Amino acid sequence: MQRRSILLILLALLVMTLTAGCSLAQIVGRKPPTPTPTYTKTPKPTFTSTPVIVDTPTPIPTNTAPATDTPEPTATATATATDTPEPTATFTETPAPTDTPTPKPQGIINLNDLNFRAGPDTTYASLGKLARGTQLEVRMRLPDSSWLRVCCLNDQEGWVASQYIDLSVPIESIPVDESVPPTPTPQPRPPTNTPRPAAPTQPPAPTATPKPAFYYRAVVQWCKPNCGITYIEGTVYEGTTPTNGKIVRFSYAPDGPKVVDDYVTGTDAGKPGMYTIILDPHKPRDGTWYVWVVDGSGNRISEFGQVTTTLNCDSGTVCQQAAIDFVH
Repeated sequence: MQRRSILLILLALLVMTLTAGCSLAQIVGRKPPTPTPTYTKTPKPTFTSTPVIVDTPTPIPTNTAPATDTPEPTATATATATDTPEPTATFTETPAPTDTPTPKPQGIINLNDLNFRAGPDTTYASLGKLARGTQLEVRMRLPDSSWLRVCCLNDQEGWVASQYIDLSVPIESIPVDESVPPTPTPQPRPPTNTPRPAAPTQPPAPTATPKPAFYYRAVVQWCKPNCGITYIEGTVYEGTTPTNGKIVRFSYAPDGPKVVDDYVTGTDAGKPGMYTIILDPHKPRDGTWYVWVVDGSGNRISEFGQVTTTLNCDSGTVCQQAAIDFVH
């Protein structure tokens, strides 16, 4: 079978060849042959070697931030004159004033046992003693500012010397009291009671007059009723001149312990050489009391001044206020 197929193919090829040959012969018979052209040998061109271009890898671009469009500068007009806007009126609401109470002037006592007197002078009775550091309300003053009317001791107004009180305001801002009563006239002191001499036990020796044992001599001037307050006062004299700065001590026994702080004469303004010792600022007080003068070391340099006070205000021997002077 296979063999038969091969033969058929070869036969078909032979037929196709013969047919093509006849056709070619017909063509050759119809046209004259074309002359064969003469060719001139052309020299071969010389080739110049062209360098091989090596593809260089193009670097991969990195992510670069896109370019920012820079705005063109805008011409700024410089004004030759600056137009200042007119100020706008601003209205601030002022709060209504409130009634704030004005603080009252205050004063603090800077001296211990300062006299609290019934009037602006040392001739007025002392209503009591004020301790250092006591705070008071200052109400009025004298025109010369030497005394101040203050409040209060035992719910009572009184007067103190201005030099012994520290004020919270200038003293000129304190109102002046124009209704101050006149200064009381001090009562004259009765004559000194001279003690009777004791009967001599033996004839006095014919010697010169002895000098006093102490520098100051104590003189009891008087003692009289005063049922509202019990006190002792007096003056220390050098001859007839009152002397400030002398220390007066007070006790219930001669050379006994101090009952109150020592008093320095001249402490009260306008009362030179004087001292005042309050036994009770409210009522009579009884007892026997001694007063004397000491030096800066506490040594006694005077005689004892002795006085006995009583409680009864009606008896003939009433004594609640006494005066004892010391004289050199």
